[in-house]
Amino acid sequence: MKFSTKKTLVAAIALTAVAGPFAASSALADDGEPSPWLVRVRMLQVMTQQGNDAATGVPADSIKVANRTQPEIDVSYFITHNISAELVASYPLSHQVQLNGNYIGGLQELPPILNLQYHFDGMGRFVPYVGAGVMYLRTMNVSLLGGAVGLQQNNWGEDVQLGADYKLDNHWLLNADIKKTWVSVGLNSAGGTDLQLNPDPYILGVGVGYRF
Repeated sequence: MKFSTKKTLVAAIALTAVAGPFAASSALADDGEPSPWLVRVRMLQVMTQQGNDAATGVPADSIKVANRTQPEIDVSYFITHNISAELVASYPLSHQVQLNGNYIGGLQELPPILNLQYHFDGMGRFVPYVGAGVMYLRTMNVSLLGGAVGLQQNNWGEDVQLGADYKLDNHWLLNADIKKTWVSVGLNSAGGTDLQLNPDPYILGVGVGYRF
């Protein structure tokens, strides 16, 4: 997906969330509305893409950051009945890294995500939602090629999101969620090789939630 198309998709989903209050009259101040706080615990599958720029001795799309399965916790605050802000938190994820199929080391990354979401009404216990926002990816404990290669530490990207909650009762729910992220990480070596890694992971999650 080209950069301009990606920006348009993120902006369109964010606009849907922002425009929601004008289409839905229910607000959190209404009688019978539950607490604005929702906490979910999910198991994630982080599916990275094999992508990098070409550089001397490094063909394009030859670096692979390994996939990872890991639990996470996220907290949502409902600004209105339909609109929420979600913060996805996690402890650092460890990844192995391969170049042309050969192991060259590993890294850790911490990837919090902040999304604005719009939740749709009218489907009973089934509540689908869309979201878009920003991703911050911090790399740490990088050990590539015996320390000869470093990674940019602070990185920013975008994401879009599609998910659904299924209400079990007034508090408990089941959740399934998919996010598509776009993030680039600069790589440099003592020999002067500078390129961008583009892991751009899909993040699949299933879990449970509790609305206070």
